[in-house]
Amino acid sequence: MKSVAAVLGSATLASAIAIAQPAAQDTHVKPLPSHAHPAFNDLDRNADGRLSFLEAKQDERLKSAFYRMDLDLDGFLSPEELRRFRA
Repeated sequence: MKSVAAVLGSATLASAIAIAQPAAQDTHVKPLPSHAHPAFNDLDRNADGRLSFLEAKQDERLKSAFYRMDLDLDGFLSPEELRRFRA
């Protein structure tokens, strides 16, 4: 009887922990179509839809302005941040 109570208690605890966990967010950003901004896609070596400093430093202009262009300060340049800077 104690083992049944222990199993039920464990199951209840596991359920409570699962409910308390925040839902996983999809942080993957879709890359631009190749015709939209070919230079961005050429620099985006891992095709994650954003440029890290290591990727951006391939272009001298992006290298020098990277941290000014990173408007949300996440350490990456999104296609939108690049568009805003060029506008």
